[in-house]
Amino acid sequence: MLQAYWYITKMKLLVNLTYRFEVFTSVATNLILMLASVFLWQTAYKGGSGSVESLSLQDITTYTILSIIISTIFVCDVQNTIYYKIREGQIVTDFYRPIPLFACYLAEDIGEMLSSLLNRALPLVIFASIFFGIPWPASFGSFLLFLPSCLLSYAILWLLSALIGLIAFWVMELGNMGNVKDAIVRVLSGSIVPLWFFPESVQTVSKFLPFQYTYQTPLGIYIGNTSMSEALTSMAVQAVWIAVLYLILAAGWARTKKKTLIQGG
Repeated sequence: MLQAYWYITKMKLLVNLTYRFEVFTSVATNLILMLASVFLWQTAYKGGSGSVESLSLQDITTYTILSIIISTIFVCDVQNTIYYKIREGQIVTDFYRPIPLFACYLAEDIGEMLSSLLNRALPLVIFASIFFGIPWPASFGSFLLFLPSCLLSYAILWLLSALIGLIAFWVMELGNMGNVKDAIVRVLSGSIVPLWFFPESVQTVSKFLPFQYTYQTPLGIYIGNTSMSEALTSMAVQAVWIAVLYLILAAGWARTKKKTLIQGG
């Protein structure tokens, strides 16, 4: 069974490695975004904005750089994969595969994530090191906690995308629902602007939502703005959200696969 997953992951990795032009444009786009974001923060701090909760200019620079880098690695195309396969009627062939449907799509996204790590993230790390210096973690302990927190973050993001993809089985046309979800995640996850800069009311509400545990949690750990005890607590909350989202997805899929309508067939 593991060989089947690895084969899907490997094929997706090899396919993505062949699209060189797409890689170049993606790196260029994210590099421009990185430069613009960091220069904006530098201007804001020089303008007297000060720091929030001991967040220095170096901290916010590292935060911004890492946020853009991991956004290129966190590939969650499951919602688009399901949507297009339903529209084209190809989803029926996936039902005949000897492995679970969502596990297959997860393997594909992991393969694309590995290719993004090599093709997109690594060049961005090099460029960021040249322009702004190496974005070192606050400590070795922070780095050790950052890695598993990133894995938990990705699991939350992927499950959210899978739930949006599940809706496509029922409505046939997602419209802009995926884009709306992505926009909400970008804002409420702290990916664009850390939630530490938001009003207290927004920060309080965000603690009861899964979004801030996708970006701000691992990034806060990395720059040392989150203590070790707080980091462990946040990672426990991440694990709880993964369990909750997984149960919702499993329950929804158990009902959906019994009532699947494929357009054109």
